[in-house]
Amino acid sequence: MASSRHRIRLGYVPLIDSAPLLVAQEWGYFREAGLNVSLIREPGWATIRDKIAYGELEGAHALAGLCFALSWGLGTIQRLCLTGFLFNSHGDAITLSRKLLDAGVSSSLDLADYVRETKGKRPVTFGIPHQFSSHHFLLRLWLRAGGIDPAHDVEVIALPPSQMNACLMAGHLDGFAVGEPFNTVAAHAGLGDVVATSVDLVPLHPEKAFLVPASFIEERPEEHQALLLVLEKACARCETPEGKREAAAILARSECLNLDESVLLASLEADRPEFHLFHGEQINRPSLDKANWLVSQMRSAGMLGTLLGEDLPGVADIFRPDLYEAIIDPEEPAAIA
Repeated sequence: MASSRHRIRLGYVPLIDSAPLLVAQEWGYFREAGLNVSLIREPGWATIRDKIAYGELEGAHALAGLCFALSWGLGTIQRLCLTGFLFNSHGDAITLSRKLLDAGVSSSLDLADYVRETKGKRPVTFGIPHQFSSHHFLLRLWLRAGGIDPAHDVEVIALPPSQMNACLMAGHLDGFAVGEPFNTVAAHAGLGDVVATSVDLVPLHPEKAFLVPASFIEERPEEHQALLLVLEKACARCETPEGKREAAAILARSECLNLDESVLLASLEADRPEFHLFHGEQINRPSLDKANWLVSQMRSAGMLGTLLGEDLPGVADIFRPDLYEAIIDPEEPAAIA
């Protein structure tokens, strides 16, 4: 058992996929592992990024793409960060406003017609949580499937997930690509409806990662190993019916999402069981295939340029399946650099 005398500050954005962290804290998993963990709620991904970059957090529930943004200094100071564990897959969706739905738009093909018909007026505007988020990449894929150029035919802006529905209600957004529960909230409030889910767009895509600076693993390796074991245990619990009910109750609290528990449970217990996936090797292992998918999406969006030709950490230095395998599957340990 690791024994942590020093506090471990873990940041998170209150979303359904932060449930494993919250469940681990609620059920004393960190304490049982000898870890002195403080969970720190953040309003959005920019603050997670900045606090990791400047050493104000030891780790975070984070967009998987931020592992690369930080390690390569994209939009932030460069700091080598990595992940040995992914929290989840799926749980994202694209929601369109009631205005678009009432205009007959229910697909990207319909939207392409609408964009052509309204050319010269205010551009159709979508919200995403961050440019390095899977939501951004999923939205781009959905738009392109309808013949829409994401860079020229629509406007895409980044804002915190918690602000999406307020902006949709005010008419500042025509739709958004975001994680749960905000798509379910929009549908329950009559503000819009889901037209595509990440399950259908890119099955088993990487979503949130347990992101840590490389220096944390170098200086506190036993604590990092203990954290991964705790997260694996918490993710397994979140995959069960009992765990989903517990997660909904925790997330509903005023200090977290401050939403009706039944709305959160409706998302977690969606008709499609694969809408939220928390546990299993295919979900939690940070494979190089998942890393390369993210990098290919960044390149397609023009976010990398010639960056990969520079002397920077490679993909295999950032997504570390060896860390997952050595800790989660100790029967066949892998060497850890």
